[in-house]
Amino acid sequence: MDSNSVSRRKFIGVAGGVAAGAAIAGPASAATKKPAAKKPAAKKPAAKPAAVNKPGSGVVNYWNHFTSPVERSGFEQVTDGFKKDFPAIDLKVEAIQNQDWMTKYITAVQAKSGPDAIMVTASRIADMVRIGGLASLQVRSDAWPTLKSNNAEGAVKGMQYLGQQYALPCFIFIDWMYYRKDFFAAKGIKEAPKTLEEFRLAAIELTDPSKGRYGFALRGGSGGWGFMPKLMTAYNGPIVTNGKCTLELDNAIDALRFWVGLVTKDKVVPPSVLSNGYGQIMTSFKTGETAMLWHHTGSFVEIGDALKYGVEVATAIQPKGPKLTAGLTSPLGNGIFKGSSNPDGAWDFITYWGDTKAQLAFLKATGYFGAAKPVFKDAAVTGQPAYAPALQGLQENWNDYTFPGYDNWMTNTCLPEFQKAAGGKQTPEQAARAIWTELREVTGTN
Repeated sequence: MDSNSVSRRKFIGVAGGVAAGAAIAGPASAATKKPAAKKPAAKKPAAKPAAVNKPGSGVVNYWNHFTSPVERSGFEQVTDGFKKDFPAIDLKVEAIQNQDWMTKYITAVQAKSGPDAIMVTASRIADMVRIGGLASLQVRSDAWPTLKSNNAEGAVKGMQYLGQQYALPCFIFIDWMYYRKDFFAAKGIKEAPKTLEEFRLAAIELTDPSKGRYGFALRGGSGGWGFMPKLMTAYNGPIVTNGKCTLELDNAIDALRFWVGLVTKDKVVPPSVLSNGYGQIMTSFKTGETAMLWHHTGSFVEIGDALKYGVEVATAIQPKGPKLTAGLTSPLGNGIFKGSSNPDGAWDFITYWGDTKAQLAFLKATGYFGAAKPVFKDAAVTGQPAYAPALQGLQENWNDYTFPGYDNWMTNTCLPEFQKAAGGKQTPEQAARAIWTELREVTGTN
């Protein structure tokens, strides 16, 4: 992550007193005797500092962008536990579509009327802070030692901007891939692909349009914007370093040729690819229309409800490009909206989900790995062999970018340019140049 960690301050009260002594005059006549010095009054002990984080009560309004049934069901596990532990707080939840998130957030900031607690992703944190709707949590988090003692360092840093803590992590996106183990066996493919080229060849081998089967569930519609940065990083290494573009145009071109080629040349994806969002790629994989799927651990339970792990489906780390893997890790957390009418209640909620108990409940219901280190060692993880690639991904995946303008660049440049190329309206080279040019503009790179 780009942010640097900030050392935790300690808040302590110090009481002190001053010993006083009387001044004693030597023998003298009554006429010349000086008045005795007055004994200074002892100082009162210094008052203890006021508590930084006070218990909350009342209504807490919270915004998130959970939209899938499994996510919502898992989130209910969190909110039910919170209500039991914090009965004085009435949590009101509003779910917002991911594609509408920033528009609604900007409107709330302009109107100075938003929620109390709010979901924050690493890819958006810089923009959300700069727009002005996130309150700094530095003082509160310094007084909450659990943040750094209990959570993975990368997750904590991913919720910072310019050295300030603006959100508390509650889980980590860990990219990996699912593949139909039974389909692989039928084709004599013995293991999951380790490189992008092996992945492409496996997708070709597994594709049979006459049977309505395709090698890969490529997400070319809503939500598909994040794959271009992943592919370009796999070919280039980091595409932004210290806030400046380090993406080479030739590497951007190679990445777009690969991704677009899966659609136009290799034809290993369903014909509906350019309109396929989350629901479509999940359905295509679960029903056997597609043989491989790139996603993250958050869909583990959903996939397992439809297919049997170890028999029909297996998991693997995402394939590696010339420089890095095509998968990332990225924390998600919660912050407090600037101007919240109930910041103490909001803090109670985001610290509840920022600790092990709630994160384990969410993992068991969905597959999302918590940011708390005890989650990684829990039997729910260590006792499930299919989670092994996720632990591997924590070591080998690269950390998501957090530079200002990142989310907008992905959404409004990367995806549309890919779609135009995959739809035959421009070449992969033209798409790559447009994406590369805009990235340099966003990062102010000459």
